[in-house]
Amino acid sequence: MKSLKDYRRSLSARLSVWTVLVVTAIFLAALTIMFTESRDHVRTDTLGKARQSLDGTVLHIDNTLHAVEVAANNMLRVIENNLDKPDKMFYYSRKVLENNPNLSGCSISFEPFYYKEKGEYFSAYSYNNGDSIQTENEGSDHYQYPTMDWYQIPKQLNRPYWIEPFREDATEGIVVHDIFTSYSQPVHDKTGKFVGTLSVDICLDWFSDTISATKPFPNSYTILLGKDGTFLVHPDSTRQFYETIFTSSQNDSNPALKSLGEAMIVGESGYRKMTINDELSHVFFKPFKNTGWSVAMVCPESDIYAAFRQLRHTVQLVTAIGLLLLLLSTWYIVSRSVRPLQKLVDSTHKMTQHEFTGDIPDSTREDEIGQLQRRFKAMQESLGKYVNKVRQQSAVLEARHAELQQAYEHAKEEEYMRNAVLHKMTKDMSAPVADITSISRTICEEFQNMSDDKLHAMVEKINSDAYQVGELLNELLRAAEEEIHQPQNDEAS
Repeated sequence: MKSLKDYRRSLSARLSVWTVLVVTAIFLAALTIMFTESRDHVRTDTLGKARQSLDGTVLHIDNTLHAVEVAANNMLRVIENNLDKPDKMFYYSRKVLENNPNLSGCSISFEPFYYKEKGEYFSAYSYNNGDSIQTENEGSDHYQYPTMDWYQIPKQLNRPYWIEPFREDATEGIVVHDIFTSYSQPVHDKTGKFVGTLSVDICLDWFSDTISATKPFPNSYTILLGKDGTFLVHPDSTRQFYETIFTSSQNDSNPALKSLGEAMIVGESGYRKMTINDELSHVFFKPFKNTGWSVAMVCPESDIYAAFRQLRHTVQLVTAIGLLLLLLSTWYIVSRSVRPLQKLVDSTHKMTQHEFTGDIPDSTREDEIGQLQRRFKAMQESLGKYVNKVRQQSAVLEARHAELQQAYEHAKEEEYMRNAVLHKMTKDMSAPVADITSISRTICEEFQNMSDDKLHAMVEKINSDAYQVGELLNELLRAAEEEIHQPQNDEAS
């Protein structure tokens, strides 16, 4: 297995890594610019989507409430034209609910003793429980409707008025346990005298369902404020009717929430960015035209950019996988492209080991690597031939050297023998020469006193020694002639 050091030395590995690093840098720069621009576009688009969703909901509710007002106004004319027919009021009450399925109840109520034959209280009330419409006279000593807001306010103002939501807990007659808001308007006789009220009820659950259905993001929610800032609709049901937006702002020490509440109750519409429940949120708010209420849509920041973050994570994952595939494919392509270079490296290593038989295949590539491969192969073949020639000449030289060494050893041995012979001959000649010298001195000094025999004997001795010396000299001459002729014969051979 290759070590990290081997990969660092690998040209293909370094080229691949540098290629991926450069591409990564370009990708990161491009993605950074793209995500920055996309984030702004996503923010604009999502906030626009939330604003349109809120506008659509408010428009739907306003249209519904306007339809209720139109229906009530139309029925008011009918009622005022038929005040002399009290029993007909039950029919009119039912008819309003039949023609307007969004309504839960309808009361046509009159001043005490207005119809003396009906007693003190007369109120034709119809209630739509979802399965059927029930009708009764709801006035009694236990339910004195003239004291109710839905009766007193339009009477005192002498004009139509949307009543703040109220809880109805009737235990007698038609049993009702709901929270309603009522559109109430005064009923006048032909002289213009106030004689009663026409009140149509909408269950607050309808508002809550309609508003809660406006959910452009998974964690977004809506709140509905009454005219005094009371929570009429809130995701936390424990706050409805028991808490206002101002008490919430005091409890959370959030002045931005208080500012939002003040803007909503005066009928402003707009957009705020604030922290709610320790989370940065975008708030869109808008009033209803008819009721004086205001609705706000709260969109957490995490929801605004949820799709963007999902897209970013997907792009990052795809980019990481793409860069990994790019690295692997680049590594494979570069490794395949520079594979001949590895063979050249192996052949070069063999050349350093005095091997010139590396197997370099013929290349058909026309690029620089192919040209290098062909030229390197030609160089390798040329070097192989040259080295083989040098090796042959080296072998010849080594053989010649061996012969010369042998001749040198032979000559050295012959010289040694010659010196030994010369030494021996010199030693053999020294005695006869000494004798000749001694006898010659003796003869020169004493020949007058010597006898002829003694003189003759000495001369014979001198002749004998001279002969011996002559033989030794002849032997030396022969040896010298042989040595002179021997190199000539060697050169001739």
